[in-house]
Amino acid sequence: IIAVSYEARANGVTRNMWVDDAKNLCPDLQVARVRESHGKADLTYYREASVEVIEVMSGFAVIERASIDEAYMDLTAAIQQRLKNMADKQIDSHMLRTTYIQGYPQSSPEQEASAKDAALDKEEQRSRGLQQWLASLPVPPLGEQSSAELQLTVGALIVEEMRAAVEKHTGFRCSAGISHNKVLAKLACGLNKPNRQTVLPLDSVTELFNSLPISKIRNLGGKLGVSITETLGIENMGDLTRFSQAHLGQQFGEKTGQWLYDLCRGIEFEVVKPRQLPKSIGCSKNFPGKTSLATKEQVQYWLHQLALELEERLTKDREVNGRVAKLLTVGVRQLGDKRQSSFSRCCALVRYEATKLSSDSFAIIKSLNTAGNHQAAW
Repeated sequence: IIAVSYEARANGVTRNMWVDDAKNLCPDLQVARVRESHGKADLTYYREASVEVIEVMSGFAVIERASIDEAYMDLTAAIQQRLKNMADKQIDSHMLRTTYIQGYPQSSPEQEASAKDAALDKEEQRSRGLQQWLASLPVPPLGEQSSAELQLTVGALIVEEMRAAVEKHTGFRCSAGISHNKVLAKLACGLNKPNRQTVLPLDSVTELFNSLPISKIRNLGGKLGVSITETLGIENMGDLTRFSQAHLGQQFGEKTGQWLYDLCRGIEFEVVKPRQLPKSIGCSKNFPGKTSLATKEQVQYWLHQLALELEERLTKDREVNGRVAKLLTVGVRQLGDKRQSSFSRCCALVRYEATKLSSDSFAIIKSLNTAGNHQAAW
């Protein structure tokens, strides 16, 4: 299984599960078979759908495409323009029908107790939080800059319109996060899926981070995140605020230490880079359990299948976008005796030809064959 709907996830189904195992968890599971090409899933249809969505989004703001189903938007200029056009107009809650405000509604202990007793449903909580947030927005004096809170709210308004346009023109629904930087926006996007959007104000970051695992933060899901939890003996993002900038710099280097010191306080400065095309074109295939590759011939066969797909996609990209790739990167993940190991190397990409791509790739990875170069086994 390569993708799972929210309904199936609620029943414990996850990616990379075998279908039979998934159906044991969710007997009513409906499985759609993806088209295949070169012995693996053919995602062409989904890539083309992604291009459609990005084209609609690019009419609203500067877009940085991050993956086949994710993009960042810099709304700054669009918000400033919208604020000028709005003048003294109020933002009404009906304009933000799918918007959550993280940290709202804010309640007194007595209200919290009664809310738990009443077991308010999620939509009612959303509506109350939004109303409270809108009522708290300060009106800027004439000629002065609008507050950060108002700018976030106008950003949410624009994103509501953008998501409606995506659905109208493509039929696809999407979720969104609106905040002060890329890390917080990505985090907010995942808080109320599917087909909803969440505003994450800076004032709500501390409470959220106090219970948020470090691995949930963008760029901290890998080795750096593990290193932080092991070195500092902490689990949640908010725990990082206990350490001084000097201490973090000493442990992780001056640059990373400064970045972590700011990040755990919700501060981050990475800009949205205008980019509607992917930076790289790649393909891969997993061989779990009994399907693992055991001979040199099998490895060479599957390298060639991947190279055939790569040749097709690189050629199409050159024709459509007028650019040429210069670097070939080959990556391998292997399951060792105790833990997974990974290997990645690069070489010059000489020409778009599957035979050359696969032979260069094999030359790069053959040193991984512990059976020895003269053996048929791998």
